[in-house]
Amino acid sequence: MTTHLLLRLYDWFARHRFLRLALPLVLVLAALASASQLHFKEDITDFLPNNDNYRRSMEIYRQTNAADRIFIVASPTDTTQLNTPLLVRAMQQLEGESQARGWKLMAQADVESVMRIPEFAYQNAPLLLGNADFERIKRITNTDSIRAALQNCREMLLFPTGGMVTQNIERDPLGLFAPLLAKLQASGNALRYELYDGYIFTPNSRHAVAMLTSPYGASETSSNAQLVMQIDSVTKAIEARLPGVQFAVTGAPVIAVDNASQIKKDSIWAIAIAATLIVVLLVWTLRRARHLLLILLSLGFGWLMAMGGMALVSSEVSIIVLGIASVIIGIAVNYPLHFVTHLGHCASPRQTLEEIASPLVVGNVTTVGAFAALIPLDATALSHLGIFAAMMLVSTILFVVVFLPHFVGKKDIKLAQKDGVERSEPVASSAVSSQINLPASALTPRQRRQSAAVAVVLVAITLVFGYFSLGTQFDTDLRNINYLTPQQQTLLAQMAQMRGEEKGTTPVYFVAEANNVQLALQAAEQSQYPLLVASVAEQQRRLQQWYSILNHRALQLDSLSVLAASEGFAPDAFKPFQELLKAKLTPQLPAHFAPLLQASIGNRIMGNTVVNIVNVPSSQADSVASAFKPMEGVERWAFTLPSLNATIANSLSQHFNYIGWVCGAIVFVFLWLSFRKFKLAVIAFMPMVVSWLWILGTMHLLDMRFNLVNIILATFIFGQGDDYSIFVTEGLIYERKHGKPMLAAYRKGILLSAAIMFIGMGSLVVARHPALHSLGAITIVGMGAVVALTYVVPPLLFKWWVK
Repeated sequence: MTTHLLLRLYDWFARHRFLRLALPLVLVLAALASASQLHFKEDITDFLPNNDNYRRSMEIYRQTNAADRIFIVASPTDTTQLNTPLLVRAMQQLEGESQARGWKLMAQADVESVMRIPEFAYQNAPLLLGNADFERIKRITNTDSIRAALQNCREMLLFPTGGMVTQNIERDPLGLFAPLLAKLQASGNALRYELYDGYIFTPNSRHAVAMLTSPYGASETSSNAQLVMQIDSVTKAIEARLPGVQFAVTGAPVIAVDNASQIKKDSIWAIAIAATLIVVLLVWTLRRARHLLLILLSLGFGWLMAMGGMALVSSEVSIIVLGIASVIIGIAVNYPLHFVTHLGHCASPRQTLEEIASPLVVGNVTTVGAFAALIPLDATALSHLGIFAAMMLVSTILFVVVFLPHFVGKKDIKLAQKDGVERSEPVASSAVSSQINLPASALTPRQRRQSAAVAVVLVAITLVFGYFSLGTQFDTDLRNINYLTPQQQTLLAQMAQMRGEEKGTTPVYFVAEANNVQLALQAAEQSQYPLLVASVAEQQRRLQQWYSILNHRALQLDSLSVLAASEGFAPDAFKPFQELLKAKLTPQLPAHFAPLLQASIGNRIMGNTVVNIVNVPSSQADSVASAFKPMEGVERWAFTLPSLNATIANSLSQHFNYIGWVCGAIVFVFLWLSFRKFKLAVIAFMPMVVSWLWILGTMHLLDMRFNLVNIILATFIFGQGDDYSIFVTEGLIYERKHGKPMLAAYRKGILLSAAIMFIGMGSLVVARHPALHSLGAITIVGMGAVVALTYVVPPLLFKWWVK
């Protein structure tokens, strides 16, 4: 039916020459106009799940970890020497250049603000303490404990370093608030650093660090790229003026820029190499410049139509998706390639269309169905890839079966026949041939032994690969699909030292969102992990505990004065502490705690969202996070970085299973509908099943893993493999029915298509970006298995089952 409809359409266009030329031209112009509105993104996170909770958690993680900061690190060129004066001069010049450009740069710590934080904490200590702190205060505020604390203070003041602790003793002679100070120093992910002349240095004092806040965020790579270029220009100028100093730049915006730049470079190189080699291969194989142009014309039409259609679906698309689209070109080239290579077997383009339309359309439908299975996935990039692939494949096949036959001249047919290619009889469509009761013919004993030997070898290899396939793993670490230069890796290790990350612990992020900040603060409060900046209600409860201790313990002013005098202290020796004891504190709004919040000390408050970051033993992190349950009227959840990676793993696993089952079902159903016989559908489908076991087993043996990007391999294998299987099965059916060779011609087209595919995918192997490189490496393994098994399995099954 499909062939008959296409032949009628061919005859109609043959009588309307103007329309067959004008219609594709109008479509191309419309696609160009639509594609011009498309914007390109360069963010690898488009491959991450669209799960709302996951996205919000990732955004909170970025905000609390300064994802918009660019770190500019100055180091001496002679790494064996410490030269802090030189690095200070370098940072002074960097500050001057930054001020001239309006950059928001911080190279010096605000010492005055830093010094005010302990003073602020002492003055507001009762509002910042938790239950455990009050229980401790109760234990150490009896008369004997107070006398012992005062004796210890006197002894400390007698040491040569006593002057350094005088201020702390005046504020807290009894050590009531020592845990609070420790909490302030170890709070969240605050940076640890040393100061020289007020400038920030790494803890080992070998590097000076400045932090520049990007006004464009972490993912706006185009704007950040210009900012990074300006920073590089400034730092190189300073290096020229100050011999002996060198600069390096890192941070999330810089890494995103490096990734985007590397993807562009890899894409250009890969496309250039692939295009050159494929053109050479086609010229050498086809030996017809016209045929080569027709193939390029078909692919160009399909690409432009897909770009134009993509613009109608979304205003922006990931450039990584377009880079992966080179794989789709390798599939789409099958359609015009099979058409032009089949011209030599026919007397006219119309007869070529009649013979090849059925396998081309069936192969296209199954392939489009496989890629369309990506569209419902909850990752934007994978969904866009499915849309783009489906549009390109449909557009290419429409051009091949509707317009391409009219661009093939009679001269091409005569030249093909003149080269000695024998014409064959028309190939019956699969729908017709499959209805024929195929006669039986016995295999010779030698053929049976050979087939049995091949079958035994195939089964043995498949069982081995099937066993190893059970160990195939998913790589959920985003760092492994991000491009990092060796310098970036070194700098990130230095930043980890500045963060003072403790071994054996994992930060747990407790998040609460509500209609107002007070509700969010109340929801985020936990007795085991109290908030530093608490809600008004919690502050009121803390004050009640504080004044209860003052009223029932030996902390009254008179008692403390008597005990201090007995140890030889002056009456006003602890004046700041005494002022706190007699102060009438009241609960305060979050704005009052600005010195702590602005320094990222304690819990974070972002609008009506409260985030409390607590380091807990890694073995307890999952249970602690899962215990933070949602509340009515308030959104509450907790996460860790490993749990976010686990979300990616679950998403990958679900995508993998979904793609495998759905693509397999789509392909098999269409094969069954096309061939009209179950056993012929099984014969055509079996190479994909066996090759999938081979692929998974090989990946485990070579320690290759699926990640966010190369997960599309599953779709690609089904999309390409079913085309090959259909043509081989069609050739077997034709030879069985007519007794004339046709399988060799189909195999020639398959071999040429596979060679083009290996060249196209091999070009991605030279990519330095891990995501593109992994896609190329795994796809080469997969296509090698598919091509080999397509050549062997269908003929073997056809001999046993049909003959």
